[in-house]
Amino acid sequence: MPDTKHQTPNTKHQTPPKADVFVSVVAVLRSYARFLPAFVTEAYRTLDERYTNFELVLVDNGSRDDTPGVVRELLTGHKCVRYLRLSRRMKPETAVMAGLDAAIGDYVVTVHPEFDPPGEISALVDQCRNGADVVFGIAPFASPPGPLYRVLRWGFYLTARRLLGLDPVRVNSGFRCLSRAAVNALTRVRQRKRFFGLMASEIGLSTATHPYRFISRTGRSPRVNLRRSVRTAASMAVNHSVAPLRLVSLLGLTGSFLSLLYSLYVVGVYLFKQDVMSGWTTLSLQVSGLFFLVFVMLTMIGEHLGRLLDEAVDRPLYHVREEQASAVMLSDLARRNVMDRSE
Repeated sequence: MPDTKHQTPNTKHQTPPKADVFVSVVAVLRSYARFLPAFVTEAYRTLDERYTNFELVLVDNGSRDDTPGVVRELLTGHKCVRYLRLSRRMKPETAVMAGLDAAIGDYVVTVHPEFDPPGEISALVDQCRNGADVVFGIAPFASPPGPLYRVLRWGFYLTARRLLGLDPVRVNSGFRCLSRAAVNALTRVRQRKRFFGLMASEIGLSTATHPYRFISRTGRSPRVNLRRSVRTAASMAVNHSVAPLRLVSLLGLTGSFLSLLYSLYVVGVYLFKQDVMSGWTTLSLQVSGLFFLVFVMLTMIGEHLGRLLDEAVDRPLYHVREEQASAVMLSDLARRNVMDRSE
């Protein structure tokens, strides 16, 4: 009988195999020189442990400290790190788009260096590999928003869905993972004011959410800004929907109809009442007629502006979600052209 007294189980930690995918991480920098080395080291270690191919794309969005110098030192000590420096400070989403244009990975993760933990990158990528086109990170704020913000947010999403024809995804961070198909679709929309949660819904991308918690590399935490949120909601409604112009057209049409009814009322009073004040009928018809013309013109202007907005926004007419082909594309392998010779 074998002696098992001194046998001990093999408890040596087994390192999981690296996933054979190419992952790009896009990080927008904005005067982050003091904690940038720690972020790059952590993100690089996470990517190197999990993936056979990866890249870290750093987009400098108008840093005003020594960020460029710190990045140059990091480039000498780390592989697979790329650096893009924008000519001037842009909107955060525009800077993210610059990173998406440059990224070449099968999956692209956008991360905020100050608040988003690099350790969650693999969870986002895994969820995206399971079928979601876009995975949005959702994190609770350290200071919960007040009742006014919650009521306004509820009212906006209700209005967006029922009146504006919009179906935005509720996101509160820029931590997200996109498949290559999603990146290709989003980068085709060349629009200055873009909102990823809304664009994903408009294109028809499948979305999912991933809960996580914010970190803080500087001691401060992200918080809700009511004024900025109101501006974002207004910009979203104006730039992504012609419903406000359609509402103006409807109001103009209603006003013209009421003016016409008032004109008929004035004529009726003139015909059936004996003691009508002299000049009242003429003046009332003039006023109602002018208002009728103004409201008709307002309706036409609103409709034309709505059509111009649809045509002016540089959006693709369609998005191809999937494309496949037969293994053999030519039935006659000896023939390469439709015609034997040109005429």
